[in-house]
Order: sequence, then C-alpha cells, then structure tokens
Amino acid sequence: MNQNIHDLFNLSGKVAVITGGSGWLGSAMSQALAEAGAHVVILDINNDAITTLIDSFKKEKLSVTGMCIDVMQDKPLRASIDKVAADLDRLDILINCAYAGPIPLLDDVRFEDIDKGLHNGPGAYCIAAQQAAKHMRVVGGGSIINIGSMYGMVTGYPDVYEGLTSPSSIVYQAGKAAIIHMTRYMAVYWAKDNIRVNCISPGPFLQRDIPERMPEFARRIAEKVPMRRYGQSYEMKGVVVFLASAASSFMTGQNIVIDGGWTSW
Repeated sequence: MNQNIHDLFNLSGKVAVITGGSGWLGSAMSQALAEAGAHVVILDINNDAITTLIDSFKKEKLSVTGMCIDVMQDKPLRASIDKVAADLDRLDILINCAYAGPIPLLDDVRFEDIDKGLHNGPGAYCIAAQQAAKHMRVVGGGSIINIGSMYGMVTGYPDVYEGLTSPSSIVYQAGKAAIIHMTRYMAVYWAKDNIRVNCISPGPFLQRDIPERMPEFARRIAEKVPMRRYGQSYEMKGVVVFLASAASSFMTGQNIVIDGGWTSW
C-alpha cells in the first residue's frame, strides 16, 4: 500500500516523552517532535530550563509540557512515565537522552565511578524503556530511541584535548557502548510487540558557547571531521522524527551515526 510521505512523517496524535529534553541536543529533538505534531513531555532535573524552553515553544504554538524529576532515580522515573500515559491516555514515543555521570580521568577512575556511570547511562535508559514499553503495548506498539555517541564506537583522539581540557571519560564511553548494544537487545525482544528500538549516536556537537570560549579546542575538533566542522543541534531533528515516525516502520535495532564522517576515517 502506497503511503504519502507527509503522512509517514506525521506525528499528530502521538505522545512522546524525552528525558533530558531541555538540554543542548534534547531541546532540538523536543522541538522536532512537537513540530511534527506530537505532544511532547520533557522530563528533566533542571526546572528553570524546562520552563524557559516550554515558554519559547508555546510562542510557536507547539504542544509541549514538562516535569521536573531526577530521571536517574528508579521510582520517580517509573512514576513520571506512568503519569504521562495516564494523563494523556497513551504513550507512543520515548527518547532516552539524559545523562549525568562522572567523568574521571583513566588513572583516577574508581569502582564507584563505573557504578554511577552505568547507573546514570544504560541503567536509567533501560528502566525508562521498560516502563514505556508497558504503555506502548496498550496502543499497539511504539518507538524507543536511545541516544548513544560516536564515543560508544570509537575512542577520542588524545591530542584534541591535550593542554586544553579533560578527555572524554572512559566511564562515559563505556556507558555509550553499552547503550548501543542494549538497543539491539531491546529491539529483538520487543519486536513481537511492535515496539521498535533504535539508537542515534551523535558525533562532535559542541555546546553553543564552546567555539567562543575554547576556539582552539573547536578548531582541533573540526580538523578531525571529514566535513571540517562540528554539528549544530538542529541537525539532530530530522533523524529523530524519522525514527519516531512511520517513515522508519521496518527499522529496528539500528544505530544511526551523525558525526560528519568522523567514524569513517
């Protein structure tokens, strides 16, 4: 049966939850889902950021609400997802984006750093997905999107960081690698429920202030990218709508890398 391309990407009537949805990449993805027609619920620990973001979205007449919670805690995370489903009568999309783990140097890492990193990364993602899946089964399926990283596939270049800032942590990178494989595991086990699970692995997306605050670091990063630049947050919007919508209906267990070619070297 032929499907119109506009219908395939249309998220009208869908309810989406995004953890860490007021952050640098999270806010762009929240906006994208709302622009595609979904009602978006942002779960984040930063209440001021949630409020500011929702106010700006309302000016664009986008359907976005938020809840201030610590998504790294089991009971509040489960309860918030249950509340969204109860209040809005459904849950169709989950974006796991939040992360707040430790970033120790390799020579300084401790057992507790690894425990916390895995708790706040793949642990929180798994609990959120598990809870969301219960509600997705009720509506006949859904889409779960985990946010990984190119650093879950390759490690960083030490010379990019040398003399400027601390390198990306082994704890962070191990957690992101786990998330990529966890995505495949979920996809296989929940396929029978019509719940698709995919991963997006961003490459170098520098926070807004870094190029001005750390111009040499930004230059070094860009030098490592075949496209000779770093990503802009809006460049996450297309792929998140694609994976959340019927446009990717025969796609599950995949990891889409958005890195300007970094991992192709």
